[in-house]
Amino acid sequence: MKRPLVLLALLPLGLWGIFALPDVLAANPEGFWAWRRTLIILSGLLALWWMSAGILLAGRPQWLEERFGGLDKLYRLHKNIGIGAGVLVFAHWMMEWLPKNLAKAGWIAGPNRPRGPRGEPEMWVELAKEVGEWAGYILLALVVVALIRRIPYRYFRLVHKAFGPVFLAGAFHGLILLPDSFWHSPLGWLTAALAAAGVVPAVLSLANRIGRQRKYPASIESIRQHDDQVLEIVCRPQVDWPGHRAGQFLFIDFGRRGEGAHPFTIASAWNARERTLTLAIKALGDFTSALPSNVRVGQQVVLEGPYGNFDFAAGDAATTAPQVWVAGGIGVTPFLAKLEERASNPPATADTDFFYCTRAALGFPNQLAELCRAAGVRLHHRQTDAEGPLNPSDVSACLKPGSSVWFCGPAAWGTALAHTLSGCGLPREAFHREIFEFR
Repeated sequence: MKRPLVLLALLPLGLWGIFALPDVLAANPEGFWAWRRTLIILSGLLALWWMSAGILLAGRPQWLEERFGGLDKLYRLHKNIGIGAGVLVFAHWMMEWLPKNLAKAGWIAGPNRPRGPRGEPEMWVELAKEVGEWAGYILLALVVVALIRRIPYRYFRLVHKAFGPVFLAGAFHGLILLPDSFWHSPLGWLTAALAAAGVVPAVLSLANRIGRQRKYPASIESIRQHDDQVLEIVCRPQVDWPGHRAGQFLFIDFGRRGEGAHPFTIASAWNARERTLTLAIKALGDFTSALPSNVRVGQQVVLEGPYGNFDFAAGDAATTAPQVWVAGGIGVTPFLAKLEERASNPPATADTDFFYCTRAALGFPNQLAELCRAAGVRLHHRQTDAEGPLNPSDVSACLKPGSSVWFCGPAAWGTALAHTLSGCGLPREAFHREIFEFR
């Protein structure tokens, strides 16, 4: 699906244009105040669709993960939908609140319509208005907090869990206040169906059951601390681990209260006889910096996964088509798994160049050159402190007809490299990257 955000905007707008707009135009509205209620309803409808889609993606459904090319890309879409939902909720609130209060203050002319006596308030409608107002305030605050990257992951995780009850409140508000005329057309029923689909992951999130079917107990078999602040942890799943493809990642819960599970790429190929997997964790934040003192051999952990489609498969000719790998720093981990896989079973006609950039001499992995030779991969190691950044022309010089590029490293570098290589004739779909920014 190439343009999910565009589809998510156009589908409810199209349904509204077909089934609701004719009734609006038949009423012959004139002026801002006549259109204001219509705009409030429309913005609320769009916000409900976007909130429902966002919470549905948060449930990590496997069929959607496969549809969108991996959980990392699914989470990027979830993040963008969450931002869009926040914008729509803000617009919905401002259309309701701002004109009314500007008119009360005498800054703009109020609606020129007679006000008759008010009837008895309807309990459910009044409750929906009150719940929706507070849910809107909380949602906007949660979106802002979720986007502040300096907030530690454990607090971000708790804030993110609050989206579940906020969605339930927003769905109640939206469905109760949906105009009666909407329920006589597919617009109302599709809106209700999408909201109902969102209720399921919201409840699962509150019950801590998201990803439960893909969780496996494991124990830490060995720990090794490297000089360049990389902690290498070997885990042994106890039962039923389904195996993984080289390049995939998992979530691991070390049992620290309030911390939850963190995502890490698996740095080893799966061997059904040995039944171990390796994680290489760079000290990049508070949690990972403190990890060496918080783990021990024999410790029980929980693995969830495997996830992701960064698996070096680019069509039917994946094993023979030329590939170019580009990694920076700890972005080497998915390539280590693939190198290990190839070294144990070398393909007959592999044609692969591997560009690996580090600031200084190799600390981890310390036997990368030997592993590349065993796997039949040409290694191009660059020490950027001494030699400067990797020149994209070095990468483009290795491209051949049918080549694919696999990148794992800083996001800005990946974006710039993809843009440069597309200008050199690399098809957009031939550039693959792991999007490891979940917030």
